[in-house]
This record gives sequence, structure tokens and C-alpha cells, in this order.
Amino acid sequence: MSSATPLAVVVPDLSVGGLQGMAVDLIAALDPDEFAPHVYSFDAGGPLEERLAELEVPHVHMPRAHGVAPGYARELGERFSADGIQLVHCHNVTALFHGARAAWRAGRVPVLFTEHDREMPAPWKHRILHRWLARRVTRTVAVSAGLARDLTRFEGFPAARTSSRVNGIPDPQLRALPDRAAARAELGWDERPVILAVGNLTPVKNHLGFLKVFDRVAQALNGEVRFVLAGSGPLHDGIRAAADALPAGDVELLGRRDDVARLLAAANVFVLPSHREGLPLSLVEAHAMERPSVCWDVGGNGEVTVANSTGFLIDYGDEEAYAARLLELLRDADLATRMGAAARERFTEHFTHAAMVADYVEHYRQLLGARV
Repeated sequence: MSSATPLAVVVPDLSVGGLQGMAVDLIAALDPDEFAPHVYSFDAGGPLEERLAELEVPHVHMPRAHGVAPGYARELGERFSADGIQLVHCHNVTALFHGARAAWRAGRVPVLFTEHDREMPAPWKHRILHRWLARRVTRTVAVSAGLARDLTRFEGFPAARTSSRVNGIPDPQLRALPDRAAARAELGWDERPVILAVGNLTPVKNHLGFLKVFDRVAQALNGEVRFVLAGSGPLHDGIRAAADALPAGDVELLGRRDDVARLLAAANVFVLPSHREGLPLSLVEAHAMERPSVCWDVGGNGEVTVANSTGFLIDYGDEEAYAARLLELLRDADLATRMGAAARERFTEHFTHAAMVADYVEHYRQLLGARV
């Protein structure tokens, strides 16, 4: 019989997203002789279920009613008890609402909470609820320093038990990847410069707003530029219609992709037009792939990009400045190469997956030791 500690990982769903990808990558890196992870989702399953199956990690989808969902914490707590859970790791505040109450019912199991991204300050009713939840968390980790400060300032998470840990990703360059020319040939792209964005097609990602910036760039380059967007979501048709109305340049919507590293290998510049971010893993991956980036100076973007070194941070809303910096990178290949090299160096120093996993494993061990 295994002596590994049963660990509950509570996520809203298993769709392809930053939160879910980080959670599953972390699970994949755990020593199976030390931890036996079980995944619980409450909104939906998703494509990442296949990866959990490959890892032989149990996943239970327990649908819940929206809102308070009376009785759900009791049902989830009973499942924790049946699975022998000794530690609960909740990813996002809704997971915390259900997971922390279930952990209490399962025998006051310690709770680690990772906050990935949330608009702050929340409405006052939510802040009252979150202050109540904060007292039921054993330890909180935010994915950026700014987010950690907001949790303590607005929602009463104790500073002594709240810290930040930037997300890391497995190094995409450990895989055999084509160079730019080969990647473009595989993708059927011509030699026009490529601006790449990766993200779900939702309002917060602000792709519709970025089309205004791209319009400036495309007209300045007489249409000799391509904007490629990888991702799926409810705004697909609106983005497509707006892109088709532009007078110059090509916009390609690829849908959800599993080959983001290859897309980055083929691209010239990475852009992140979101108006809010926690710690964007797509930006970390762009750094890992030696691509300069241009993004708004919001959320945790400045904790990844070093302004004027690994890319450019733009004051939010200054579309003229955003377009000017993009044009600078597209017209100056040497500058783009230097910034890309600096981005890669920053990735290896601060955003490796191994360092992130080691920190979380240390949190797990401390919480389990405190329980003993």
C-alpha cells in the first residue's frame, strides 16, 4: 500500500487555461512516492482530463449549483474523507469557497489557496465573504506580488500567512522545435512579420481593443504584416467581423492550439493586450521562447517583462505608443533579437517550472508537518 499523502486539488474545470494548466503541470511534477493527488472540479471537466488520465491521477467532477450551493460543501467533504485527503489545494476563490468548507468538514484539513487573477477591489458583498474565507485558509499564495498586496489590503488575508510565488512553466525549448523559417513553412505562413497573441477570446483579454493598435501598425507597414491569434471563446465572431473590416494587414484566428511553442518560434513579436492579468503564463512562455513582448502595464505583467529590456510595457490606453513600440521591434531585427535574448535569460533566472514546484512542495510539507 502506498504511503504517499493524499492531496486534493480543487479547480473550477479542466479547460485549457492558465490556472488549469499550471495546476496540472504542478501535479505532473510531484513525486508519486510522496504525494497522491486527486483532482476535484465543480463547473465542468475539459480537455485536460485526458492528461490526468495519462498521469493516472484520479479526477472527480462534482457539479454544483450556482451561488452558495447549499449542501455542496458537505458532499465534497464526505468525498475528501472517503479519499483520505490530508491537504487541500484550492485554485481560485470559488474553489476556495467550496474547498475550505469541505476541508473543515473532513477533519479540519489544512488548506493552501492559490489566487491566480481577480479584479480588485471586488464588490463589497464579495469582500465580506472573502474576509470570512481568509480566516479558513492555512496559507495563501498569490501569483504576483501586487495580487498578494491586494488580498491583504482589500480582503483581510493575513500578511503573515500570505506570500507571492510567480508561476513557472516547463521549458518549451527542451522539446525539438523548428527555427523560424521551418516553423513558418510548417504553418504555411509567408515571410511577412508576424505579431502573435495567445489567450481565450473573452472581454478581459481585450483582443478587440488590440485591433485598433494593429490597424495603426498595418497601415504604417502598407499591409505587410500578419496578426495571428491563438485561442477560442465567445468573442470569436465579433473579433472576426472587426478584423475583416480593417483596411490593411491580415488577421488569422487559429482557435485553440496545442502548439504554442511552434507558433512562438514562427513569430516576430508577442503581444498581450489584456486590461487585467495576474501572472500571465503566455507571457512567460514568450520569454522562454526568446520573443520580445509588448503589453499594457497592468497586473503582474511588469513582474514578467522588464521594461525596455525584455520587451515594452505601455501605459494602459495609449494605443499610439503601443503601435510605435511594435513598429520599432518589427523594423529593427537586431533590437528584437537583443530583447529576445534578455527575455530568455529572465525566464531561466525567475520562471522555471522546477523552482515553482520546489516552492509548492515546501509549502505542502510545512502544512502537513504543522498538522502533525
